[in-house]
Amino acid sequence: MTLFEQVKECVTARQAAEHYGIKVKRNGMACCPFHKDRHPSMKADKIYHCFACGVGGDAIDFTARLFGISQYEAAKKLVEDFELDIKVGNRSKYERTPRNRAPLKQKQSKVVMIREKLEQWLKHATDVLIRYLKWIQFWKEFYRPEPEEEWHELFTEALANERKINDYLDVLMFGTGEEIVEFFKTKRREVEKIEERINEYQRGVLDGIRRYCERGDAYNRRCQ
Repeated sequence: MTLFEQVKECVTARQAAEHYGIKVKRNGMACCPFHKDRHPSMKADKIYHCFACGVGGDAIDFTARLFGISQYEAAKKLVEDFELDIKVGNRSKYERTPRNRAPLKQKQSKVVMIREKLEQWLKHATDVLIRYLKWIQFWKEFYRPEPEEEWHELFTEALANERKINDYLDVLMFGTGEEIVEFFKTKRREVEKIEERINEYQRGVLDGIRRYCERGDAYNRRCQ
């Protein structure tokens, strides 16, 4: 597990908020610290979301936003402040810089072939995750609920997965060769499931559009 994944397993957004001085009511509502909030408009649980200004995410995102620091610094702060038994590695591992992307070393033709296949998978996996991230961003806006409204399942899915997908893309786009190989070994099946999820959802959207258009054609024929 990455540093980010380990921290999120240990600390919820609500725990982070309360630890840093935010008063959270029993129903999970609190005044949002990211805008001038006179009445509680932020819901804090495992993840958080403000119904007024629209910000949201996990404990790391909350901490980073609250203190104006990077995601890595926020994760490190949570480890220190909550005294988590998590080893914090070299910061350069988590920074967004293309220099961290080290090519895999090959000496034999078989290794070269493996590298080419891995590169093909890397490009495909990156495209899949970017597509999913775009849907996540759309769901966050389109299904944003009112304070007393029940959360749509797609809105919940978006909040739960946005940070994770960003972390995955960090590894695929800026990770070392060793990190990418490890990601391939441990996350390949998850990427396949995400692709299946996207394709299933997009088929549903297209079917809905098709049914809508067919109903419109039928209505027009009746009116002629």
